[in-house]
Amino acid sequence: KPTSLDGWGRVWKRSFDIAVSGSLLTVLSPVLLLTALLIKVDSRGPVFFKYMADGTLVQRAGHKGKPFHCWKFRTMKDKSHSDRDTKLKSKDMRSDSPLVKIKGDPRITSVGRFLRRLDIDELPQLWNVLIGQMSLVGPRPHLLEEVDRYEKDHKFVFTIKPGITGLAQVSGRSDLDFSEEVKLDSFYIENWSLWMDLKILLKTAGAVLKGHGEFEG
Repeated sequence: KPTSLDGWGRVWKRSFDIAVSGSLLTVLSPVLLLTALLIKVDSRGPVFFKYMADGTLVQRAGHKGKPFHCWKFRTMKDKSHSDRDTKLKSKDMRSDSPLVKIKGDPRITSVGRFLRRLDIDELPQLWNVLIGQMSLVGPRPHLLEEVDRYEKDHKFVFTIKPGITGLAQVSGRSDLDFSEEVKLDSFYIENWSLWMDLKILLKTAGAVLKGHGEFEG
């Protein structure tokens, strides 16, 4: 099904992304600085989750599957990412999907748990939005190692830029089956409107203000 994001829809969405992400980065700059300080005081390691234990850059799949670095505050113990595929593999709550979600993840730091509950760890992605790698709303970008396990029909989500939040995230978060998440993202792509983006952003803000407890991964 053709998407209204072709043509002028794409222009309006991009303009909206630039205006909102630029404004939020300015307004939230004190929060970003305070968060960076708390991370450094709480645990050893960098402020951002940027490199794997072997030094390779952490990349996710973006528009058309193109790899990019998705900025994110570090919420786990440094160099512990690969533990999910080794010593923590038996605790994977989504072993039947390409994604990995571990409940009660011991890698999460004290500050990291707080940041995840309020989604503060995702705020640096506003920079990805501003420079055009992401959108405010769209399918969530997954790690390349997870995308390697996608089935062919899952890759429809690469039709548009990934988002900080999306229809799937306000419809069940980590409780959703991965196939259902893909269906919701596909519905969003095929039925996009600026009004839909606004509704998703408002629902996201409401969820953040309430705080949430999703599986940590």
